[in-house]
Amino acid sequence: MHRGEGHIVRAMVERKDVEAALAARHELGRAYEPEIVDSMLEKIERRLAERPPAAPAPESRHRGSFTPLALGSIGAGVGATAIATVHHQGWVAVVAWIAIVLVNFAVAFAVNPRRPR
Repeated sequence: MHRGEGHIVRAMVERKDVEAALAARHELGRAYEPEIVDSMLEKIERRLAERPPAAPAPESRHRGSFTPLALGSIGAGVGATAIATVHHQGWVAVVAWIAIVLVNFAVAFAVNPRRPR
């Protein structure tokens, strides 16, 4: 037995079982080797059947990197700012940056929503 994740886990095959199988093989000879191996496999299969099924891994909602979004946002913001200032419409640049920030927050919260604790 050994510890695993805060609880004691029963070994698949105990050391004494392996030693007994080796001793039996030594004592009985090669002729009984298939029976000894089958016996060990039965013990392993029984232990596997006793174990509860493993919990499925939590599915990650994050499907990619935020880097392209960040770089695209900066590029769009700089472009919008340049166009707005060339046409003397600074308020359009402010609106564009606010929209970019809102889109980034929406994506961030959609990918990793805050969960109540």
